[in-house]
Amino acid sequence: MIKVNERVKEYLRLGRIFSAEILALIFVLSYLLSASLYDVQIDMRIVFALFIAGIFAHISGAYNNDRLDLVIDKKAKYAFHKPLVSGSILLKNAKIIESIAFLIFIGSILYASYISKSTHSTIISPRIVSTIIFILCAASLAYLYNRFNKSNMFINVVGQLYASFAVLIGMSIIVDFDFIVFLSAIVIGVNGVYLNIIEADFKDFEGDIVNVPKSLGVRFRGEKAVNTLKFYILNEVLKIFIFLLIFTILILEKASTYFIVVACGLFVMNYLVRLLMFKNLSPNREKMKRYIAVQELTSVFLISTIYMIINPFLPLLIFVFVALWLSTWNKALWGTYFRPQV
Repeated sequence: MIKVNERVKEYLRLGRIFSAEILALIFVLSYLLSASLYDVQIDMRIVFALFIAGIFAHISGAYNNDRLDLVIDKKAKYAFHKPLVSGSILLKNAKIIESIAFLIFIGSILYASYISKSTHSTIISPRIVSTIIFILCAASLAYLYNRFNKSNMFINVVGQLYASFAVLIGMSIIVDFDFIVFLSAIVIGVNGVYLNIIEADFKDFEGDIVNVPKSLGVRFRGEKAVNTLKFYILNEVLKIFIFLLIFTILILEKASTYFIVVACGLFVMNYLVRLLMFKNLSPNREKMKRYIAVQELTSVFLISTIYMIINPFLPLLIFVFVALWLSTWNKALWGTYFRPQV
C-alpha cells in the first residue's frame, strides 16, 4: 500500500491522482491501436511519454477545475474538505503547479511525436503540426468546461469531448488521420459526456446552476428520485450509441466473432449496472459513489474491447490495472477503496 505524507496528500487530492490513469490510458491505447493498424513497431519510450503526459494533463485539469470553481465551492457544504476551500493549499501555489503540470504534458506529447519513427526527420513535420492542433483543441475544450460548466448547459455537455481530442493526439504520433481511430475518439468522448452527467451532475446536484438531470425534471423526495424517465432515456440513448459505434469499429477491424460476443456480453453487464444505479438514484453522495465507480469500471471494460486487436486479453488487463490504480490511490489518500466524491 502506498504511504503518502499528509501535506503531499493534499496536493495529490487536488490533482485527483486517483483517477489520472484513465486519461493516460487514452493517450497510450490510441497510440497502440494506431501502431497496430499501420503495422508500426511500438516504441516503449513513446508509451511511457504518453502515459506521463496523460497523468500531468489530468493533474493540470483538476487544479484548473477546482481553481475556477472556488467561489461556488466555498458556498457548498459538501466541498468543505477541498484543499483550496479549506486553505490547506494556497491559490498561488495551485496556479504554479497547474502551469508546471501543463508544461510537462505538452513537453511529453511533443517528445513522443518527435521521436516517433513514423514522423519526418525535420523538427516541424506535418504530424507534429497535427499533434499541436489536437492539443490546442483538447486543452481549449477542457478549459471551457472548467470555466463555464456551471453556467452554460452546452459547455457542460460538450466540454467532455476533450477526451476525443486526447484520442486523436495519440493517433497523431503515428498518422494524421484514421477512420477507425476517429470512431474510437467519438466513443470515448461521448462516454465522457455520459459519465459527466452521471457523476459530476449528481455529485453537485444541489450546487450546480446548470445541471442535466435537473433540467430534465429529476427531483428528490427524501432518498427517492422522481421524474427520472427523460433522464433515463437520455442515458440509454448515449450508451446504445456508444455500443453501436463499438460494434462498427470491431467490424471495421475485422474482429473475430469471439470479440464481438465479448463486447455484447460486456454491454449487457454495463446495462445491468446502469439499471441498478437508476433504481437506486439518491442525493446521498456516499451511497451513489459506489454505483458510479462500478459504472465507470464496466464502461472502461466495454470500451476496451475496441483494443482487442492489439491483444485479446487487453480489456481484462486494463480493467485490472484501472481497478488496482483506483483502489490503491483511494485507500492511500482517502482511506476508502471506492472513488471519492471530489
